[in-house]
Amino acid sequence: MEYSGYSQVNPQWTKFVASHSELGDLDRVGIVERRRIFGEVEAKIPPRKIPEDVANSSITVDTFSITARDGYEIPVRSYVPGSGSAENRPVLIYLHAGGFLFGDLESGDLNCRTLAARLNISVLNVGYRLAPKWPFPHGLNDSYDATAWAAANAKTRLDASPTAGFLVGGISSGANFAGVIAYQARDAGLSPPITGLWISIPVCILPQAYHLLPPEQREQLLSLEQNAENPLLTKKSLADIQAIYGSPPEDPRISFLLNKDHNNLPKRAYFQICGRDPLRDEAFLWQKLLEKHSGTRSRVHLYTGMPHGFWRFLEMKASQEWLDDLLDGISM
Repeated sequence: MEYSGYSQVNPQWTKFVASHSELGDLDRVGIVERRRIFGEVEAKIPPRKIPEDVANSSITVDTFSITARDGYEIPVRSYVPGSGSAENRPVLIYLHAGGFLFGDLESGDLNCRTLAARLNISVLNVGYRLAPKWPFPHGLNDSYDATAWAAANAKTRLDASPTAGFLVGGISSGANFAGVIAYQARDAGLSPPITGLWISIPVCILPQAYHLLPPEQREQLLSLEQNAENPLLTKKSLADIQAIYGSPPEDPRISFLLNKDHNNLPKRAYFQICGRDPLRDEAFLWQKLLEKHSGTRSRVHLYTGMPHGFWRFLEMKASQEWLDDLLDGISM
């Protein structure tokens, strides 16, 4: 019950959904229809604008492709600041959200531009393959291959140095990939090593694999049931997404909490956790494991009473502040 109080509905969300009844009982429709409804609601709200200082910054944006292990050309987009020293400029691998099914380079474009301009870091935005056309593990493999490419080519292609900081991060499904990549890069001896993680509303283990965790860990995962009817990601929709993505629940390439060894992982991690998210307790559990076994210094932005990914709806003050939170967290 450690985090149960974080589920109490935030008044900002109560006020918002009162004027958007279409967000109620979304389990009545499938995944594609849910996405259409979200899009319709967003279309009624003024979009997030590129901040003036970002629009006027000297960022070089380049869209190109990276060859994956199977020969597929992964679309990527780089954002490179025009000032400062390359030797002291970190790299961030940006992995967008979308439940393994949706999203592209445009999904995180504004975030990437803002991160590059305000933090003076080079960002690589990865357009990984999506299910159902490309089921598990294509999207993950693309994300790892892009990370490995950046480790080898940051100096020449991104005008940056991973030794100054090598971060991998993302939102929801992208955060899942970032978590898996942390273990894969460690086990492969990726050089330079990943130094930091940005983990936003992550899938850390599929519910069908909860029983494989040690009892003392399994007992901490209460949010799946407590927030089973969270308006934006429900217990049912999580299962629907997994069925389309096609990942075996027990595979640590999706359920990375099942890794037996949590040592020698990145030393810094920034978490964004929503109090009404079914995935809430998975993130808190991984934060504890990182701190205990890898000595990771972590920071958390907790959005009490807010559902999974609420910030897409800019009508709320908390959503308007989300990008500032992200900048603050990554610059820790």
